[in-house]
Amino acid sequence: MGRFGMGKLPDELGPVLRLFKSHQKRMLLGILLGLVALLSAVGLFSLAGWFLTATAITGLSADSAWQFNYFLPSIGVRLCAFGRTLARYGERVISHDVTFRILESLRVWFYRHIEPLAPACLSRYRSGDILNRLVEDIDTLDNLFVRVLSPSAAALGVSFLLFGFLCLFEPFIAVYALAFLALAGIGVPFAAVRLGAATGRRLGRLSAALRVRIVEGLQGMPDLLVYGAQARHLESIQQASDRRMASQRRMSHITGLTSALMTMISGLAVLSVLYLGLDRMDLTTALGGADLALVVLAVMASYEAVRPLPAAFQFLGRTGEAGRRLLEIVASAPAVHNPERSRFVPKGTSLKFENVSFRYDENGPPVLDKLDFEVKAGSRVAVLGTTGSGKTTIVNLLAKFWQPTSGSIYLGDADLRTMAASDLRRSVSVVSQQAHIFSSSLRENLLLARAQATERELKEALAAAQLLTFVDSLPDGLDTWVGEAGKMLSGGQARRLAIARAFLHDAPIWVLDEPTEGLDRETEHQLMQAILERTTGKTVLLITHRPVDIHRMDESILLDGGRIVAQGPHVDLLSGNSRYRQFWGYTPCTCSPLVKPGLRH
Repeated sequence: MGRFGMGKLPDELGPVLRLFKSHQKRMLLGILLGLVALLSAVGLFSLAGWFLTATAITGLSADSAWQFNYFLPSIGVRLCAFGRTLARYGERVISHDVTFRILESLRVWFYRHIEPLAPACLSRYRSGDILNRLVEDIDTLDNLFVRVLSPSAAALGVSFLLFGFLCLFEPFIAVYALAFLALAGIGVPFAAVRLGAATGRRLGRLSAALRVRIVEGLQGMPDLLVYGAQARHLESIQQASDRRMASQRRMSHITGLTSALMTMISGLAVLSVLYLGLDRMDLTTALGGADLALVVLAVMASYEAVRPLPAAFQFLGRTGEAGRRLLEIVASAPAVHNPERSRFVPKGTSLKFENVSFRYDENGPPVLDKLDFEVKAGSRVAVLGTTGSGKTTIVNLLAKFWQPTSGSIYLGDADLRTMAASDLRRSVSVVSQQAHIFSSSLRENLLLARAQATERELKEALAAAQLLTFVDSLPDGLDTWVGEAGKMLSGGQARRLAIARAFLHDAPIWVLDEPTEGLDRETEHQLMQAILERTTGKTVLLITHRPVDIHRMDESILLDGGRIVAQGPHVDLLSGNSRYRQFWGYTPCTCSPLVKPGLRH
């Protein structure tokens, strides 16, 4: 049927279906219970009808009434009723259990695939879009078993068992009944797929777009209020909602149409079987009339098995779109090679950039151009430069968020490409310029760095980060909730909390990206003093454009346009390099050649 149809599920669902294999035993049990429930329903309806008809016809004859066995049919009716209830309950329990397990497997599978992609490959997606894929798209895929696979398998089983049963009475009627069931169970779902595939895919895209707009509106609410743009944004949400509702209405129209077709086909099937039965069966005896009732009611009841299929297949397009959106991310090649295990344990804690070039876009300009420098073990090096000079890119490369376009980076004697990410994280403490604060308590944010840290260690880290006085003033102390992305904290407090995490991690190599940005001069000096004390004997790479304690660095590196334009001890560069003096706004004089507090940086 082309891209997908009754004979083939959407190609996008192939990897998803492979995840179902680990749950196949429970899935088969759920399908079996569903089949038993349907067969019990058919048996109950048809056997009860046969029993009533046979009883009525038998009652017309005084001679045969005393010979009729009332007990076996009544037992059969009770067994079918009990079996239907029990099997349906078991099917619901098992199917929902399988569904939740499948959802768990899907979310773990998706997260494991996107984790190596962060942040390089995920930076082109909006956070609301990724959230929508992780939540709504995966939730949409749970229809695959409950609404498509399980009902289809059960309907197939009912159809063939009914065909075999009817063949015991009249093969011609059995073929006729099976043809109508095939029309209802294959033809109508086929039409539903054809009519609903494009609309279903569109509905999936519109639902994702609407969720993204809502999430972005909530995240950017303060700015919308400041600029008076909330009405315009609300209007855009309304327009997105209207487009989604239009697609939803079209899907409802298709559902109504297929439901009408199903009712019409089932009615024609019953009338046709009744007509053929009257034409072929001998109604002069009680058994013949009862058999006719049994056959007609069995055919009527069997449509309970195929009735859910059109609606399920109608939304197959949306399910396929959900699978496509997941695979779009999952199929992305990681921008960074991360082996599961390091080839060997690196010796030493030095950092070395060897002819490193990097560009974020393969067609864009280079952000770093043939960078060569080394931070020797136990030394402190400051990397300076104006905005856009490539300072933060150095941090991203050292954290293995991206990989150099060319050249190599070494930790000790090990190329970062050969190191497992877990080994690198244990060796390096990174305080990024935009460290994320999780929506939880201060304590839980700190414990990310060291899960077993004691209360005393947490407070020591906060004290070193110049944050303990603030935390002690809070009613809930360390258990204070910090808000979404740390919005209950100021920018400086959030940065110091990130530095406190680094103090707890206490790795042999520290990489700090603008650690004192947004702090007043006194707090900045105290924090830098604490950092320098805590990193004595450790390898430190400091990214900054601020003058505080630069003279205490062993070496300074000035970047411009991704290239090193000055390198050496701070004092020597001030006296001998005009580019370096220009960066600091320094004019040679007889005073001490240290950066003074009044300088513009």
